[in-house]
Amino acid sequence: MTAERDELVTEFLRYLQAERNASPLTLRNYDQCLREFRIWLAESGKRQAERGKGKEADAPMAPTAGTSPRASRLPSIDWRSVEPFQCRRYLMALMQAHLKRATVALRIAGLRSFYRFLVRRGVVKDNPLSGLVMPKREKRLPRFLTLQQIEALLNAPLKLAEEQAGGKRRRGRPVAAFVPWRDKAMLETLFSSGLRVHELVRLNREHFDFLAEVVVIARGKGGKQRLCPIGRPALDAVETYWSKLPPDFPRGPNAPAFHGRHGARVNVREVQRAMKRYAKLAGIGADLTPHKLRHSFATHLLDAGADLRSVQELLGHASLSTTQVYTHVTSARLKQVYDKAHPRA
Repeated sequence: MTAERDELVTEFLRYLQAERNASPLTLRNYDQCLREFRIWLAESGKRQAERGKGKEADAPMAPTAGTSPRASRLPSIDWRSVEPFQCRRYLMALMQAHLKRATVALRIAGLRSFYRFLVRRGVVKDNPLSGLVMPKREKRLPRFLTLQQIEALLNAPLKLAEEQAGGKRRRGRPVAAFVPWRDKAMLETLFSSGLRVHELVRLNREHFDFLAEVVVIARGKGGKQRLCPIGRPALDAVETYWSKLPPDFPRGPNAPAFHGRHGARVNVREVQRAMKRYAKLAGIGADLTPHKLRHSFATHLLDAGADLRSVQELLGHASLSTTQVYTHVTSARLKQVYDKAHPRA
């Protein structure tokens, strides 16, 4: 907690973590949403004061792109005094800043959730965002990898291991001997079980059931526990990786399933960097993210005939509508095949 954050925001983030089991990413995003609103509100107030003095001022003021709220001390704010018209002006400012609609929706969602919390606590009587009408979000189909691309990606860590064993050095800091085997196991697990990257890095050894061939997600999104099937190739990769670990790394049931360079739990950034390294090595492209393996997991299951409800359970989605986006992907692919192959298309 920083000195810049007021007590209401602190309580809100504690509530999300303790009672809603929010992920670290959700906590960071919501904290950022509230920080940015505080800055915008303070700057907007200054502009209104200048207008009152007869100075020229545009309205609404768009948030400044590329500046971090952490760069300077945050202005104080009385959350009880925020009015609905200020929230409408903020939404307009976000739209005029030409942000993606998903980004706008996230910032408003953070504010809306915070005020719902304040209403439940009796801090404010009404939620100033309750009547705010959001613009429709653009429909973007999730991007996924082909089976050939997945094969190339999953084999890339072993290619790196062979190069290191042969004495070949690549540019950048050399990786520890166990790292390619760890990365192979992480990639196999991500694709085999469709995990979120935050779920992957929280796994302990005890969460792998090699006999039942499942992995236990102890604290998934929304605090739900679920069992995810995991394929034998992924389990074999995990066992091989564990056999390659340095002798001083922890190995008990509560030990991290995947370690960083010095034996601590691997973090999300390390997974992201590893994926970009292997995507380049496999010739896939530098924009590969762990979530694209999750998209690929769902898309290939539906392509192979899996029913939507089962895929929903495997992904841990609370709502079936969240999973339905993948049906648009498979439908689009079927339409392409039809247009190409049918004589009367």
